[in-house]
This record gives sequence, structure tokens and C-alpha cells, in this order.
Amino acid sequence: MEKRIPDDWKQAVLDILKEGDLDRIEIRETSARIPFCDLFPFAFSHDLIDAFITGLGRDDDLMGRQIHDMAEPGTVWEFIFTYRQQKILGKLCLTLNNEIVIIYSAHAPRKGDRV
Repeated sequence: MEKRIPDDWKQAVLDILKEGDLDRIEIRETSARIPFCDLFPFAFSHDLIDAFITGLGRDDDLMGRQIHDMAEPGTVWEFIFTYRQQKILGKLCLTLNNEIVIIYSAHAPRKGDRV
């Protein structure tokens, strides 16, 4: 069931993404980087990060689904947002103590417009 993504989680994620320190941002290759590049050929890591900054920062009432069964400890949200007129399903983990953002997914939604 979709819920409004908490502002404090979004802000903590945005702070790390905007900082741009790749020691604090992990991007999963097969479920995020490659599918994102399929949507946006010739994209780089900073384009993927910028997509999430845009998507999280644009909508104060961004809806998503919290995921509780990921391997890494942290808070994970899955949501759909629009970037360059393309819908993207994103899944991000903010690890404990707000240390790292893990980008698990960045691909076209496979099940419609809802997570």
C-alpha cells in the first residue's frame, strides 16, 4: 500500500545525493545503472543521481511503498517519479545513521503507475 514518503527521509537522502560523494552513494549495476542507461543512452552516474534529486525534490507529497526485506540495514522506499518525461521506478535505501544511500532500482515501471 502506498504512503506518503516521510520528509525527513527524503531530506536525508537528498543531502547525500546533492553532496555527490560517491563514497556515500552505492549504485547497483544490474538493477539501476544499466536499466537507467537503457532509458537514457549515454547517461553517466551523475545523471542517475540527478534524476533522483529531481524526483525526490519535485513532489512534496511523493507516494511510495516502504520495503522491509532488503539485506542491508536501513530504511528503503520504492516509488515512481518522472525524469525527462520518462516514468522511473526507483528504490533507495538510507542506511542506519544516514551514512550511505544505496540506489537499488532505476528502471521503467513494470506493473503500471503504482508501486
